[in-house]
Amino acid sequence: MGREEKAPKIFHIIIDHKPYEWREPFITGAEIKKLAGVDPSYGVWQDVPGPKDPPIADEQRVDLQKPGTERFFTGKKTTTEG
Repeated sequence: MGREEKAPKIFHIIIDHKPYEWREPFITGAEIKKLAGVDPSYGVWQDVPGPKDPPIADEQRVDLQKPGTERFFTGKKTTTEG
């Protein structure tokens, strides 16, 4: 008997109010920026309910396997250093 080949799962995400498709169960901050076509120096935040949206570091992986569509936004990082 042959094994059924599963079609790759497609994860739907929103970046800066635009829909994107991703074929892996995880995505990093750097991959989000590349997919959205934004400057690599920009920051990425995950849009979550509540008062504070967590930043996503370039090497940080976000699990897309949870129910629902993950939402992210990008922008210039603000700093109070120096």
